[in-house]
Amino acid sequence: PIVATATSSMKFGQQLRESLLPEWKFYYVDYAGLKRFLYERSDKGYTADDESEFVRLLDGELEKVNDFQQTKSGEMKRRIEYCEQQVSLITKNDAPTDAKREQLDVIEHEIDTVISEVYELAKFTRLNFTAFIKIVKKHDKNAPFVLKPVFTVRLNSRPFFRENFDELLLELSRLYNIVRNGGVDVDQDKDPQSGNGQNFVRQTTKYWVHPDNVMELKLYILKYLPVLIYRTKGTTKPPSPAITSIYFDNEDLDLYQGRIEKSEGAEAIRLRWYGDMDSNEIFIERKTHHEDWTGEKSVKERFSLKEKYVNSYLSGDYTMDSKIQRLREEGKKSDQDLQDMETLSYEVQNSVREKRLCPVVRTFYNRTAFQIPGDAWVRISLDTELTMVREDGFDGKAR
Repeated sequence: PIVATATSSMKFGQQLRESLLPEWKFYYVDYAGLKRFLYERSDKGYTADDESEFVRLLDGELEKVNDFQQTKSGEMKRRIEYCEQQVSLITKNDAPTDAKREQLDVIEHEIDTVISEVYELAKFTRLNFTAFIKIVKKHDKNAPFVLKPVFTVRLNSRPFFRENFDELLLELSRLYNIVRNGGVDVDQDKDPQSGNGQNFVRQTTKYWVHPDNVMELKLYILKYLPVLIYRTKGTTKPPSPAITSIYFDNEDLDLYQGRIEKSEGAEAIRLRWYGDMDSNEIFIERKTHHEDWTGEKSVKERFSLKEKYVNSYLSGDYTMDSKIQRLREEGKKSDQDLQDMETLSYEVQNSVREKRLCPVVRTFYNRTAFQIPGDAWVRISLDTELTMVREDGFDGKAR
């Protein structure tokens, strides 16, 4: 079950006491002790000596938290590596299938334990970072000295709060999937995007997840669906969770209004790419809304284009004819797919020209997607760190 987050009316000290893991209680920030020091010394008249003592205590707490977090993170990685080695040994031995399954069940139990501790470590990191921010804010409010700028430098030199748990998440997901499939990596040679097609008809349900619960939810889902790893073609770099989209509209925001009003046939047109800014594959996408009474489903259609052709395509100087002809000769797509691609490419160009569309807003977020590679029947996506940037010049400002 997902643990409920403390209400906003709850004092942080109480939230910290109720949220900490008892076995690790001596490694959390002594928030109550630091707060008590501040109040007691402030009542007597806070001095420079008091400030030196408080900074010393705070630095000690920072070292304690950082050292523990780094130690536990290293331990998690070693336990995952151990599980991987054991799975490899089990699959290579000549034991009967039932015996292997029993051994894999033991490994699965160990993975479950690691998953629980990764969640606790992520929560430990989040709670302690919040504790440091709050105690420094309380200091600056009650003491005649300003500590925030100096402590920010100290905090950045011990960046325990920047731990990327997504790397552990990917390893746990892959390992759990192998164990669940009897020790076989059934997804090893599958294209993660196969099965998606260029036209998507989907029924989606969206939820808001409190930031405090994101990691726990990810760790819960990976037991049932593996993390979908999407790498840009031609690169061996670690997968990036970044997704960037540029949405098009005109000065009257006709496309936006149509989507908000859910008008029949309302469309959204965007460019999208996955990973870093050096991605060479850009997807041209159109989402079309259909009302239930039409008997049609809302659909997302797309085709890919090399980045160097995007501007000339949008201006109408470049068409998809040569690429479609090449794909037809190579036999990589069906005639229907190629016909759909040709129709979509012309219709998007016409919309850009006739509706005077231009880039209006850019969105960026990190996505963790869960899906069986090659099977797009069920997908769960969590998008975090959402950022929106204005791209248009409707107000006379060049962007």
